[in-house]
Amino acid sequence: MAGTAFVAEPATLFSTAVLIGGDPNRTPLNNFHIILIEPQESLNIGSVARAMQNLGFSHLHLVAPRGYDRERACVTARDASVILDAMTVHASFPEALDGMQEVVGLALRKGENPAHFISLPQWSEKLPERVSRTTALVFGPEDDDLRNEHLSLCRWVVRIPTTAAYPSFNLAQSVLLTLYEITRSLPGEQVAAAVADAPTENEFVQFDRHLDGVMEASGFVRTGTPSPVPALVKALFRRLDPTRHELGVLLALFSRVHRNLSLPPPPSEG
Repeated sequence: MAGTAFVAEPATLFSTAVLIGGDPNRTPLNNFHIILIEPQESLNIGSVARAMQNLGFSHLHLVAPRGYDRERACVTARDASVILDAMTVHASFPEALDGMQEVVGLALRKGENPAHFISLPQWSEKLPERVSRTTALVFGPEDDDLRNEHLSLCRWVVRIPTTAAYPSFNLAQSVLLTLYEITRSLPGEQVAAAVADAPTENEFVQFDRHLDGVMEASGFVRTGTPSPVPALVKALFRRLDPTRHELGVLLALFSRVHRNLSLPPPPSEG
């Protein structure tokens, strides 16, 4: 019927709105953070908020939005203005990733050296074993895809299947499809409260600094080295998917190697 919105019963929509540790305000969906890179249309931001509200997600982040207008966003957000009120705005992408344990970029292209590049259905199959990780879902600007500077920080680059003739969705559609796939894929039984022993993106960035230092000090990377090579080495370690403890061991090892390589050579015996 024209002009009439369909309203589903919240309790019957998805079995994924299960409790974590018996906390009525804590479900697996609380571990997902939607990050919009440089959004330029406030109506799209409102539509994203509405999709989130429909499917039970609550954490929205904007990175360097271009001309955000809350009143305009509320036009399409409708009853999801509460998500706009709680939204976090960041000056930079690395700032938005603070505390994230998984970084998932939704993009048409894989970038230079992603740790994993798979389709949305393939990624969602892995969710039940990773749902307890704090996860960033990253979407690019409306007029562009995620750039290499963003993709290089993503452990997963996920492509939404499309026809070859029309390969791109608009921003709100991309978010809606991704969130629906998450709700469809998560287990219906109660999920454990324990947070997975996964390193944060900040810890990977710290490891990357020592890895860069080792590659440079050892001469592995020097003038003339193809630029994709250092990024490929970093992607290999992300692909290993180490635990927090394992990454800590690698960090200690590479920081020691970096420090020793940076020491001046001992004086030659004369």
